[in-house]
Amino acid sequence: MFKIAAVASSVLVSLGLAAIAPPPPPPPGGPDEPRPKAKGKEAAKKKDDRGPAGDLTKAYDLLRRLRADATSNGRPEERIRTWTEHAVTYYRDGLKALDAKDEFLAHEYGAVAHDLARAADHAQKAAMFDRRDPDLPPPPEGVGPGDSGERVRRDLNRAYDRITESPDRDPAPGAEVYLKAARDLYTAARRDVEAGREERGGELARAAEAMTHVAEHLGHAAAGPPEGRNRDGLRSGVRREPPPPPDRPEPKEKAKRAELRDSDLPPPLPPE
Repeated sequence: MFKIAAVASSVLVSLGLAAIAPPPPPPPGGPDEPRPKAKGKEAAKKKDDRGPAGDLTKAYDLLRRLRADATSNGRPEERIRTWTEHAVTYYRDGLKALDAKDEFLAHEYGAVAHDLARAADHAQKAAMFDRRDPDLPPPPEGVGPGDSGERVRRDLNRAYDRITESPDRDPAPGAEVYLKAARDLYTAARRDVEAGREERGGELARAAEAMTHVAEHLGHAAAGPPEGRNRDGLRSGVRREPPPPPDRPEPKEKAKRAELRDSDLPPPLPPE
């Protein structure tokens, strides 16, 4: 009996001491303490996402999916297959440049590979609209996002602007074929939109816009890094055309284009 009373008294004394004792300090990294900045691998990963490694990673991810789709869905169109193969070549060139510590070329080749893969991807999606599944009827017309038609026209306008603003003289080696492909894709996209095939036209418009970036990055790669250029953005010794006179009127086509809205259908491309 006395033992039970002694144990009970000991427990009560312990509880009393615990009640008056100050609480233990909060562990480090509590809710009020700011989180430390990312270091080590996390910081390096964020840096890689913005650098040549990030460009090559994006190209790799898309190319891997394109090649897998080609294996599972049958043989793609010849031009899409060619673009994919060219993108793989530029991707490998980017890896070689990165191994050689040439981050400039690694970035440009990685961007070329990714943009070319984007163009092939959108063109492949457009081709899917020609192969309807007889066992899967399409939904009723008018069902879907209300702004889908506006988005298609916006993408078509963006492709038109990119194509018409691209320099049409002395393209970089290998870039001319992609500029022509961009024009062909835009023309086909505009024709589809006029005929009411907006989904297909939208994919082709996005393919055309992506293709213009291919030619642009090839031009960057041919011109060399920025530190190798003069103030005009050209290497010394390269002939530069004189600027137009300041009182020269704006071209009619460009002035007319400025009056259009993104929701309007852009005009056909001017002849080359």
